[in-house]
Amino acid sequence: MSVFSWITLILWIFIIAYGIYWLVSYFLRRNAANEISQEDFAASMRQAQVVDVREPQEFRSAHILGARNVPYSQIHQAGAPGFNKRQPIYLYDDGALLASRAARLLRKAGYDKSQLYILKGGMANWQGKVKRR
Repeated sequence: MSVFSWITLILWIFIIAYGIYWLVSYFLRRNAANEISQEDFAASMRQAQVVDVREPQEFRSAHILGARNVPYSQIHQAGAPGFNKRQPIYLYDDGALLASRAARLLRKAGYDKSQLYILKGGMANWQGKVKRR
């Protein structure tokens, strides 16, 4: 096989592996929590626990007004620190990767999917009120 054929083969393997990774993460995220739009998030966040799962330095630089910071690493270590099971939990991060992982951990800790929501697009696409440092 020529060098070009090897490069093409490696490129196709990479593309297929990335596609499989994307599909698996999509279905895991979909099964962990309900993904909601900015509009729905903003309209009902006052009746929920809004949780920023990013690290504290990211939270301090800018976060959704009214959110509290519970980093994914803390949820991973401690389970569900101080969350009220009777109130919906709205999770967000920069995209949706950490929020979906946090939702999966909360599901394992006994939270119902109907109480877990992830902001579609995360903080990166948020157009609502933000508290900046």
